[in-house]
Amino acid sequence: MTNDNPFAVNAYLSPQLFCDREEETRTIASALRNGRNVMLHSPRRYGKTGLIHHVFNTLTKVRGARTVFADIYAARDAHEFNTILLNAVHEALNPTPKQFLKNAMAWFGALRPVVTVDELTGKPSIGLERSPGSGPGAGSNKDAATTREIFRILHEQDRTIFLAIDEFQQIAEFGDIRMDAVLRTELQRNSKVRVIFSGSQRHILLDLFNNAKNPFYGSADQVELKRIDRSIYADFARAIFKRHKRTLKEEDALFCYDLCRGHTYYVQVLFNRLFADGRPPVRDTIVDILLRIVREQDAIMATLRSALTRNQWDLFAAISKEGEVDTPTGSAFMKKYDLPSSAALVTALQALIDRELVYISEHSAQSGKPVYAPYNPFMAAWFKYR
Repeated sequence: MTNDNPFAVNAYLSPQLFCDREEETRTIASALRNGRNVMLHSPRRYGKTGLIHHVFNTLTKVRGARTVFADIYAARDAHEFNTILLNAVHEALNPTPKQFLKNAMAWFGALRPVVTVDELTGKPSIGLERSPGSGPGAGSNKDAATTREIFRILHEQDRTIFLAIDEFQQIAEFGDIRMDAVLRTELQRNSKVRVIFSGSQRHILLDLFNNAKNPFYGSADQVELKRIDRSIYADFARAIFKRHKRTLKEEDALFCYDLCRGHTYYVQVLFNRLFADGRPPVRDTIVDILLRIVREQDAIMATLRSALTRNQWDLFAAISKEGEVDTPTGSAFMKKYDLPSSAALVTALQALIDRELVYISEHSAQSGKPVYAPYNPFMAAWFKYR
């Protein structure tokens, strides 16, 4: 089934339906073409995954190159990391079941994989048996050996491999194995594999790549993904509507952008819903759609309220109503929203950050202080309009 809506929210569709990121695309593609790895970071849902696929679309023009995308967000340990990575390699290098069967023993024999076939599509997928091990470190040694074997497969390809490991900060939670050390060693062995390390936990990624005590220190170009310029986004949306013989005014396109505070995923959702609506894309329609989205948050917010403490909920509500706050423990802010002592707010603020309900959107140009904003602008709108 084809997607009739040009505003993608869950997948990369095409270069023509991808908004801006021209400088970031050039920077990342140039680094990879010239043998340098890249560490890409931004808050979640700013469009990192879409950008990676957009860069990969550019890099497929490199003769003979292959692209591999592995999202390791679900990986809780090195074993799960290896399983995800192995399937990503298999999917990229064996696009048909016939090719998989041809290469299975030659490539994967040493890994003793468990192969299953999807009943509907007929596509094979690969699982790795966990080894019980014997003695301290046995499991981690096997995991490291498995990772090395996967990279052997990549190294033996007679082509350049562009590999993206998304949500790379997960490796910091892998217990007794230093996956960054294992990967660093493998990447030093062969320059044909070039990597984008992508993630949303800025402090973890910066420590992995900027702390001299860590294996990846100084080993990758660093790119921070920020908000797309509001006028560029508005022009992009208006051009798409025009292409479909519909008129979206500049002030209404900017209104959509501002409602979502430029947060890429949510801007796309709002434009997606506006495009899907049969009414003219004017201010009244936009407001009606937003209020409908806000009502859809009711069940989520009810569950969230029961999960948060009173201080956490009140602080989340205050930041959401304000939009952005650079001094959430300041007396003026506390007084305006009847919040408790600053010490209690510090604890509550950290809990909201840990739950990814609030994030540091930028640093104030005047004071240099972090600016805190709600992650989800639709949740923030719930506090204003429900």
